[in-house]
Amino acid sequence: MNKLTTAVWEITMGCNMRCKHCGSSCAEALPDELNTSEALEVCDQLKDLGLKVITLSGGEPTTRSDWHIIAKRLVDNGIITSIITNGWLIDENFIHNAITSGIRSVCLSIDGLEKTHDFIRRSGSFNKSIKALKELRKNNISTSVITSINKENICELEELYQLLSDLGVNSWQLQIALPMGNFAKRPEWLIEPQDILSIIDFAYNKIGGKLLIVLADCIGYYSNKDIKVNENFLNDNWSWTGCGAGKHVIGILHNGDIVACTSIRDKTLVAGNIREKSLKSIWESPDSFKWNRNFDSSKLKGFCRECRYTERCLGGCSNSHYCINGSFESENRYCAYNVEMKKWKKYLESLNDISEIDNVIEKAAALKHQDLYKIACEIKQSKL
Repeated sequence: MNKLTTAVWEITMGCNMRCKHCGSSCAEALPDELNTSEALEVCDQLKDLGLKVITLSGGEPTTRSDWHIIAKRLVDNGIITSIITNGWLIDENFIHNAITSGIRSVCLSIDGLEKTHDFIRRSGSFNKSIKALKELRKNNISTSVITSINKENICELEELYQLLSDLGVNSWQLQIALPMGNFAKRPEWLIEPQDILSIIDFAYNKIGGKLLIVLADCIGYYSNKDIKVNENFLNDNWSWTGCGAGKHVIGILHNGDIVACTSIRDKTLVAGNIREKSLKSIWESPDSFKWNRNFDSSKLKGFCRECRYTERCLGGCSNSHYCINGSFESENRYCAYNVEMKKWKKYLESLNDISEIDNVIEKAAALKHQDLYKIACEIKQSKL
């Protein structure tokens, strides 16, 4: 039986920004949004399922006048509750509601330095976010920041780190902007697979610094450095064991549709709607989330199927496959380990001295590194 522990709830599609990378293409609130009574019923059903942690998002959740009422019910039900906001509406009233509702953490989306952030989001939004972070800290509210990395802002990570550190932000999540929603219209902004290693190197080099860096599920897997970054965040041993969508995570959409992940919004993958069925019946149905619950490594293609970690990893973040390649089975070209192996392959192909390739083969064998061993042997054979 799959155990539900974590949820993300898009309580509205309404938003006061029109971000160029918004994966949900949010604009105005939609007429089929759950009302307050329906939303509070969802809160109670989540308690009955034993949910531990939830994040309220949108759209912009603070454009919904009852966001704090929903948050308080969740907190009263023993669920650790956080909120992701663009920061535009953070004022004394928001801070009062955040405190009285028991919100654990307020997370702001900051997507670059002032010029870049405002270009992506809304003119004046950067300074509003910085002011909001200062006010939240002054009121002893835990803060975090999420940055969606694209070609427009990847060069600004170092300066952002210093700024957020100086502001006393508690943690900073780095994620890849993926080609969905508004961002799908800007394919030239998508970072290259090799940029993943640069992002992981950046995070690794900040271990022990003032600001705790978190790598989102779309960044990894099985490189030594990304493992260390995640272990530093969790303060415990860690390894990726496959996408949790529909296994211990769910997404709740504005209208009560239940999905495995709010980033995977295909109508054919909606498991049910809480206006029609109880959340418990949706979660426990053998027909729900079969695309991931029944997924196994034999369905993977390319390097992901051959990889030494295939049975544990199952190809990494499902949404990365789906957005970039259009299927859950495709090779994850944005996997750090995959990128590393391709770098090794390119290096080995450049060697003309067979003895140098033999050295790599010997070292790979000693380390029981079967993927590198296989690549090196294949290249050696091609050169004989």
